Amino acid sequence: MSEDMERVLRIEIPACSVSGRGGSGEVWDDFADAGGWSSIGNAVMYWQGSIDLTGYAMERKTFYPVTAFTQEAGPAVSFGGSGQLAMYLVSSVPTDITTLTTQIAYASGPGFIQSWRAGVTQDDWTTVLFGQTDSYLINSTLPALGIVQLISSKQFGSLSPTAADKLYVTKVVIPSTVAGVIGTKMTIPSSRIVIPGTIREEPKLEYMMRLKRSYELANQV
Repeated sequence: MSEDMERVLRIEIPACSVSGRGGSGEVWDDFADAGGWSSIGNAVMYWQGSIDLTGYAMERKTFYPVTAFTQEAGPAVSFGGSGQLAMYLVSSVPTDITTLTTQIAYASGPGFIQSWRAGVTQDDWTTVLFGQTDSYLINSTLPALGIVQLISSKQFGSLSPTAADKLYVTKVVIPSTVAGVIGTKMTIPSSRIVIPGTIREEPKLEYMMRLKRSYELANQV
């Protein structure tokens, strides 16, 4: 078995700025600066990408995460709104964005038990390598600036070793509402996810069992 090699996985997530031209404050209808982001219902914004591990998979090597964290380039902004909720997710299986937003709406998330929402099953938590949920509220002392402040940040995930050839990355941002009003403009700063770890060659049987498990979980999605 080869020696451990230190590696840092990283993915860059672009900034996004959306606004409402109609003035109702109920939906976004101007996506000129969306930066590759998409929307659900013209209100919830999400971005999806991936981290390529094909080279390691071809060499039959396993990535062992040590930790994971996020970085942001600047402040989040919600003009005319009350705040934002942002979730980062890194998974070894694809993420269905509709299911994810439903889980968030019912105070849960990938890999957690769905206690009172029928029809939404619990994911195998080992597929969720890393997740983070950040809650922001408007700074009431300077509402004209629209800057929202972080009031709660929660991390989750298994940091499980993976032999997958790809990791799936999702960031979803849900505007906070008061009486159905989400605001007139929302800006999401550029960010990145960083996952330091090691690359290691496992014993053949152990590696094959990990590959088999990864394949089974991927086909359950």
